Amino acid sequence: MADLKKLDEMTTEERIEFLETLGESLLMSASIAKHEDDPIWEDMSELGNRLQINAETIAGDETENAEHLVLEAIHLLAKFEHGSGGSRTIH
Repeated sequence: MADLKKLDEMTTEERIEFLETLGESLLMSASIAKHEDDPIWEDMSELGNRLQINAETIAGDETENAEHLVLEAIHLLAKFEHGSGGSRTIH
């Protein structure tokens, strides 16, 4: 298993890759949520698209914006997972 790093310990390239992967996870889970008529799909889709489209900009942001977006994504994925009994999220 790779060493885990905090967001502020990652290189810009690592942050971009992480944000794009997180966005992809959100979009895949949003697709499942939409299929199941779970209203969380819209928030997941919006944030997933934002992370994928703006990964480079977000990764270079020296403010807490990137950290806030990551926490929001984790919250949405956890909320979706919890609502499903732990069986729906795509990793």
